[in-house]
Amino acid sequence: MQVCQNSQVKKLGQFTLAIITVVVLAGCATSNSSSNSQETQVRIIAAAAGSAEILKELGLGNEIVGVDERNSISHNSMKVTTGHAFNFEVVASLKPTVVILDSLTDSREVEKKFQDLKVSIVNLPTAENIEQIYTKYKILGKHFEREELAKQASEALRTKFEKVPKGNKSLRIVFLYLRGTNSIYLVGGKGSGADSLIEKIGSVDVGAQILDSPFTPLTAEVMKQLNPEAILLMSKGLESVGGFEGLRKLPGLEKSIAIKKKQIILIDDRKLLDFGPETLNVLEEMTKQSRRFQ
Repeated sequence: MQVCQNSQVKKLGQFTLAIITVVVLAGCATSNSSSNSQETQVRIIAAAAGSAEILKELGLGNEIVGVDERNSISHNSMKVTTGHAFNFEVVASLKPTVVILDSLTDSREVEKKFQDLKVSIVNLPTAENIEQIYTKYKILGKHFEREELAKQASEALRTKFEKVPKGNKSLRIVFLYLRGTNSIYLVGGKGSGADSLIEKIGSVDVGAQILDSPFTPLTAEVMKQLNPEAILLMSKGLESVGGFEGLRKLPGLEKSIAIKKKQIILIDDRKLLDFGPETLNVLEEMTKQSRRFQ
């Protein structure tokens, strides 16, 4: 009888030990899984033009924790820049793992600070025309290992661009880059970026036809030569020179057809030359405004 009891106790001890072992191993597995999940979690700061919109198309919208002022803020992201300069206290609090930069937000100092935070850096080219938007898809798709999805998304965008309705086909437009507070007055020429937008809506960029440089100082002589029928402006640019009345006082503008007929195409500064998926909306707005002048 005693031998039987001892045998039962021994078996009960072995069973209990087996249960404890399973629980401990399961706990370790859960702990390791949690640890690995935390280590592989992606937290992105989108500080390059159009990057947030592209990331959303790649299924990474929920991983965006910070954006610059050119990208829209979603429910789980914060604005981390002012005038393209980073607030690194805010950046550090977001604990990012990846930051996407372009020429307006990148610098040696910025990269050094992100490296100190052990953040991976992705550099996007600053697109100067619609065609270069697709390069952004390719770079982001490759970095986040979503190349096929990026290819599909960029091809879908290309199809949408091909279907953009035309504006006033005979309208001769000039793009003016104005920053009155800094005494910057420039005329857009070939390669300004605006030329690809004006061309896409079917109008004529008279500056690109005559001026070989992307930007040329605004002078009475240049404006007399161009004599545009409409002027494409950034909203803050117009504001910086005192609105329409200030605009007409700039060299050579008062006698232009555009000023005489008050034919101005006004687009948000953050959207006009950012070149990303939102450029579709820019083209639609340019088309809408240019059609009023027919």
